[in-house]
Amino acid sequence: MHLNKTTNAKSVTPKPSLENAPAAKAGKPSAKPPAPIVPRSVTAMIAAAGLPADKLSASIISFARFFSLPLKHELMTAIRRQAFASAAQIDSVKTQATAVETADSSGSVSAKLREALSLAAAAAESKGVELQPEALELFAEAVDPDLHKRQNRDKRRRNKDNDEHETVPLTASGIRELALEAAENEPLLAILNRLPCKNGQRWIVLPFDLCENGRRFRVSLRILLEGQTSNGLMVLDITEIGENKQRWLFALDTRNKAARLAVYLQPEQQPKILAAFSKELSRIMEIPLERISVKNLTESFPCESGCEDNPLFAINETV
Repeated sequence: MHLNKTTNAKSVTPKPSLENAPAAKAGKPSAKPPAPIVPRSVTAMIAAAGLPADKLSASIISFARFFSLPLKHELMTAIRRQAFASAAQIDSVKTQATAVETADSSGSVSAKLREALSLAAAAAESKGVELQPEALELFAEAVDPDLHKRQNRDKRRRNKDNDEHETVPLTASGIRELALEAAENEPLLAILNRLPCKNGQRWIVLPFDLCENGRRFRVSLRILLEGQTSNGLMVLDITEIGENKQRWLFALDTRNKAARLAVYLQPEQQPKILAAFSKELSRIMEIPLERISVKNLTESFPCESGCEDNPLFAINETV
């Protein structure tokens, strides 16, 4: 793991006082108002960054914007190169433990794996850290609950049987206990979680497994905090392990006075089921129905991708 060098802040030149400015000459037209800033499309950003025009490039651009990274050619290509190199290394190890269980709507298994690795690489860059391939893979596994853990990793947790997970209640305090235990068992992840992002935010990832009534689940709890405040975006990404694979992604945004909840489901559900689920969530969580959105999952990482239909937040167009 390597720390990137930080650049010195540029000096600020004071603006001239209007009192000393020369008077405008008569007959000269006044200066034209600045043209309005038109948001660039992702396609234009891909072209400006010199990336291939494909879905992975779109994801890399979106992740970079999420973490307020500069959309420079060298940086974007470095993230893409890291994703391909690490994915190739994982694919070369022909074991179930380093592959994605099944492909989903985002594309093939390898494409989804590269997307998770790209998100991990962008997050590491936002913290000023460069990860070696094995560390990047571990970070991606923490971010994406669809990825298996290596069989030779986390031996302390591997020695625990599923019955122990059954004893942990599925409550806020129970989930907190599992998440903190998982963080303590992975030193690299603990270090990354302590590092703030360059934009002053803090992105924390806590992966853990749990069981209930014979069903096994893999969870990635991802939290984006605004500076030193407790306000932020919390994503609870849950994948059921087994033949009848399902995925639930809950995203709670508390950065504004009125909390908002976005939920994404997989496999695809009928509109009436989504509507009924919205009403049930509104009743249980005591959040007004108009501040709840329940949709089918069409992106692997809808919150970090900043997709257009995401009601939680707007992406900063200036990065």
